[in-house]
Amino acid sequence: MDSKITYGQFCPLAMASEFLCKRWTLLVLRELLLGSVSFNAISRGVARMSRTLLSNRLKELEERGLVRKVVKSNQRDTKYSLTKSGKSLSTVVFGMADWGQEWLHIEPSLENVDADHLFWSIRRSARPHPDLPSPFVVHIFLSDQPKNRQSCWLLFEDDDVELCIIDHDFEVDVQIEATAKNLVKVYLGWEKFSSAIAKANVILRGPKQYTSLIQKWFGLSRLADIKKQPKELRVY
Repeated sequence: MDSKITYGQFCPLAMASEFLCKRWTLLVLRELLLGSVSFNAISRGVARMSRTLLSNRLKELEERGLVRKVVKSNQRDTKYSLTKSGKSLSTVVFGMADWGQEWLHIEPSLENVDADHLFWSIRRSARPHPDLPSPFVVHIFLSDQPKNRQSCWLLFEDDDVELCIIDHDFEVDVQIEATAKNLVKVYLGWEKFSSAIAKANVILRGPKQYTSLIQKWFGLSRLADIKKQPKELRVY
């Protein structure tokens, strides 16, 4: 267990901060709280975190008693889950996210959008709909990103939604084209879909019977309904 960093105080806030506020730790907890159980799934939610550091953070959380690691005979089937104490951190993690959505200024978060994280977040929020065919394929194209980060495909089939970053010659039903910044604004509720489409910040291509339902199957962030404070009160 890492004990190098200490505030030297008996205050419970100081003691908890010593390990919870280490770089990436809260984001790893976020992924676990949102249902990721495999190493690869957790890694996809923190795409800019090295896999070595992720392994170390998971080990630390396990040693603290916040995470339980279950290793099966096949190492690839290793699963991670939160213990009771780990689950209790939901109010801390989501409370901080709620505060950030309400109080932080928009623009700094759009300066360097992580396309991989955006794709993974959209996949997690996407919802199958009874009026969609099965399978139903959505191509998301980010026009401002490098070629290897421009596209992903959402595969809706039965009650599941899968994310693919490799084109397997899919028969696409709907294409969504936008810059990463504009799509983040919609996903986080900072701009309504209808407004973004009207201003061509988001371009939809596909049959109207599917595009007209986009707000039902695309899914927005759990934070999208939190209203931002007036600009003059926001924190940079």
